[in-house]
Amino acid sequence: MVSARPRDRILTTATALFHQEGIGAVGVNRIIGEADVAPMTLYRQFGGKDALVAAALERWSTQWLQRLSDAMDGRGDDPGDRFDGLWDELEAWFAEDGFRGSFVANAATELRSEPDHPAQAGIARHRQALRQLLEDLAKSAGAADPAVLAAQLQVLVDGAIAAASVDRDLGAAGGARALAGAAVEAATTS
Repeated sequence: MVSARPRDRILTTATALFHQEGIGAVGVNRIIGEADVAPMTLYRQFGGKDALVAAALERWSTQWLQRLSDAMDGRGDDPGDRFDGLWDELEAWFAEDGFRGSFVANAATELRSEPDHPAQAGIARHRQALRQLLEDLAKSAGAADPAVLAAQLQVLVDGAIAAASVDRDLGAAGGARALAGAAVEAATTS
């Protein structure tokens, strides 16, 4: 990791630590030490911890949404296959060592008493981007009202992530997949 540019080392370190341990539990001195940078480098690049949290959240969100998109795109154009790609990828993620749920959901919970925190905008963007991904999937499936189906699917995705992280239920994606199938069928047969 020492060969990466200082900004990248800071962001990689901060993203991992905030996601693994929580935002409040990780101080900037620890990030500075683990990223092997001078304190002024962190402050010059990010200004402070709040902006670093926002940047780390944005990085995690982009990578996670890309992971879901790639999994669906890898299944081709058939909507049923694309839905399978989504749920298969969630199942694979839940089974990974170190799975800690959604960094965005965890950050939203941790920062809920700070409505002006710079990360709040990134949380909102992530939620909207996930909703758009699901709405595009609902449109391709021929849903009568893709926005309604996307909202239902988002609840199922969120619930599966919560069950997998809080309850350690690795089968959560399977249950959500079955409910999603019923929702898709109801939304496309009118």
